[in-house]
Amino acid sequence: MDMRALLVDDDASCLDALRSALKLFPQVTVTAAVPGGREALPVLHQGGIDLVFLDIEMEEFSGFELARHIHTVYPNVLFIFLTGHVDFALEGYEYAPVDFLVKPVNPLRLERALHRAEELLAGRREHPDGDERIGIRTNSGVEFIPVADIFYVEKKGRKIFLVDTSGRRHPASDSLQKLEDILEPYEFFRCHQSFLIPLHKIRRIGTDEIRGTYQLELDGLDQTIPVSREKYSELRGLLMQRYTTVN
Repeated sequence: MDMRALLVDDDASCLDALRSALKLFPQVTVTAAVPGGREALPVLHQGGIDLVFLDIEMEEFSGFELARHIHTVYPNVLFIFLTGHVDFALEGYEYAPVDFLVKPVNPLRLERALHRAEELLAGRREHPDGDERIGIRTNSGVEFIPVADIFYVEKKGRKIFLVDTSGRRHPASDSLQKLEDILEPYEFFRCHQSFLIPLHKIRRIGTDEIRGTYQLELDGLDQTIPVSREKYSELRGLLMQRYTTVN
């Protein structure tokens, strides 16, 4: 499997060493090698990157900051952290990297990390378009869920759950705002302060005239989902754009 990689490190010698190490792996094409997060942004924006090798300690903004941006804006891009200090690994796992590599990079560890990345990318490519998978952080690690299987996301008290089409509730460590950012490209909408729903699954929007509230129904789901008054007009406008028959 071909993987297009972006290398990000403000140490030129480390960039050269990593580029040389990656020549041992013909499945990896180094698309660009840049000295910092600011230079990485336009490369990511152009698209086509599968995997980012990301140094944690950089002066302008850290690898953790760039990882947060990638996780939010480019959720299908994988990344591997590079670090000179093993202590950073514990802090960095909250960003769901493929792996951590300690510099100088050990070729055997690099091979293992690339194999893991290939497996993740293969799983995504087997489920293209409407069946893409997103990685959500849980207390026990990272779980990959097909987007098409997500009924809705619910915040209940202080806990966040992704509810799938089988009725299973996946607890998530990410905030509802972060999940909203991740799912927005897949046309998920924040219809209420506690709910994210997929626009393409909406069957009906109704009004409870007694309570003066709005509810929506999703295909295949028996229960209704609340819609806040503030979000109703925006949701109605989106549906009018999507389905010209909405009145």
